[in-house]
Amino acid sequence: MIAISLKLPDEVAEESKRLAAQMGISRTELIRVALQHEMESIRRRQEQEAMAASLAAMAQDPAYLQETQVLDETLSEPLADDSEEGWWQR
Repeated sequence: MIAISLKLPDEVAEESKRLAAQMGISRTELIRVALQHEMESIRRRQEQEAMAASLAAMAQDPAYLQETQVLDETLSEPLADDSEEGWWQR
């Protein structure tokens, strides 16, 4: 494990000390957990932004739009007559 040193505003240092004491953990553990939580939150936000950008690009891609139109048309075709009882058990 690597040790780091950081400076915190007085209010943040006091609040972190108080919260850690309430939780029964060290301030170091509180900061470690908070940092891990924030990094996961940032990663999730980056993934969501990348997905949104991909979806936006797909919406502008003529080949993709044509492919989805074909799929929509194919999926909207009526199904074959399935009125025969037990057809799925054959």
